[in-house]
Amino acid sequence: MPSRRCGCEPCLDKHPQPTRKKTKEHTGSWQARCTGPGGETLSKNKPTYDDAVAWLEKTRTEIRERTWLDPKRAEITLCGWHELWWPTQVKQAPDAIRPEEWGQAQIRDDGMWRNHIAPHFGSWRLYELGWLEIQNWVWVLHDENGGPLAAASVTKCFQVLDRMLNAAKLDKRIPYNPADGIKLPTIKKQHPEDRRPPTYAMLWRVRAFLPAYLHALLIVAQETGLRWGELAGLRWCRVDFTKRVIHVREVLTETRGRIRRKAYPKSDAGLRSVPLTGLAIRVLRELYAEEEGASRAVSQPLDGLREDELVFHGRNKVSRTTHEPYRAPLRRSSFRRVWIKAIELAGVARKTIKKVWVTVTDKVTGRKRQEQKERVDWWPDFHDIRHAYASRLHARGVPEAITQEILGHERAGEVTWLYTHAASDYCGQVLAAMEDWKARKARLRLVA
Repeated sequence: MPSRRCGCEPCLDKHPQPTRKKTKEHTGSWQARCTGPGGETLSKNKPTYDDAVAWLEKTRTEIRERTWLDPKRAEITLCGWHELWWPTQVKQAPDAIRPEEWGQAQIRDDGMWRNHIAPHFGSWRLYELGWLEIQNWVWVLHDENGGPLAAASVTKCFQVLDRMLNAAKLDKRIPYNPADGIKLPTIKKQHPEDRRPPTYAMLWRVRAFLPAYLHALLIVAQETGLRWGELAGLRWCRVDFTKRVIHVREVLTETRGRIRRKAYPKSDAGLRSVPLTGLAIRVLRELYAEEEGASRAVSQPLDGLREDELVFHGRNKVSRTTHEPYRAPLRRSSFRRVWIKAIELAGVARKTIKKVWVTVTDKVTGRKRQEQKERVDWWPDFHDIRHAYASRLHARGVPEAITQEILGHERAGEVTWLYTHAASDYCGQVLAAMEDWKARKARLRLVA
């Protein structure tokens, strides 16, 4: 239909304008209209009649082939789209999302969104995101360019944004994913000495500088290879002194500063039973005998933390309300401060200092500014104890399938390349083997 912006007779009859001269034919633009798949009216102005008809036929064909995209659906901001997309990641309805039921992957992705993606792209609309903007953002995140994240963390952060945009593409909001083809920073390979886990002699030296209430935690960790969350959430009812095993059934997670009790460990393979060595069972028996008020009751995650059932906990604190001592669950951040001090005093620590740019909010004005700070990476980490345990099993000839069950992994191949390392004295072992071969060869010549 005519767009009523010209001086033709139909337009002037309905919208009289004396300044325009009447013409017999329509000289303005043409407007094409059709009905969308949801019943809404779609319209577009074109300069000529043929262009309007061509757009109309193209739109109708796309609607019939289900390839048509509504431009209005791409006007949602990335924050708005995250509210719709995030429930699909935690596999729950939007009104039933509870952070205490998140796994470690969901906790990590939530932190990446809140700390790095939302502050930068949160107010952008989906159709405004382009390849160049995302590539520059990835480049700025890398710590080699002054960013706050290492190469591996940049990849994890980018994967969250990539999944969001790919879901928007599948939901017919954008025609393509602008994150396709983004070049990620290369993860530099570590020296074999940096990848090798600490020896058990190092761990015993570190234990000497830890507080007394953490000694049992370190011994059980190096004798069982349990994860931090599994140790922090271990309860006395899960320790079988008769069969000398620990039944891993739940963990403690820390989400946004709050400790929560989670019913299932990292994966289905995490539900397992771990044998206890003689040293571990003796330490646990002594710890249980010393604990006053320790409970072996069986409770469910919905019953609350129940600190009296925990095997490992912080030093007894006094409640501000009841003024009575209580057991505080272990926090990873608090333990890390004690751990770093211990490995430094033990003389086994290696630290790497990097300068990164961080966003700081001024407490007076509330404005954000960029400041350059130093970030220190420490070795060994508490998780390296798990690596040392796996390497110990590998050196003792434990089959890979059994190692997989003990560590709680879904595939055994990961155990081989991720957790098994050469012995720390591999140079001495090779030298001894070579020297012994030479000695045997010399003896054979002498006999001959």
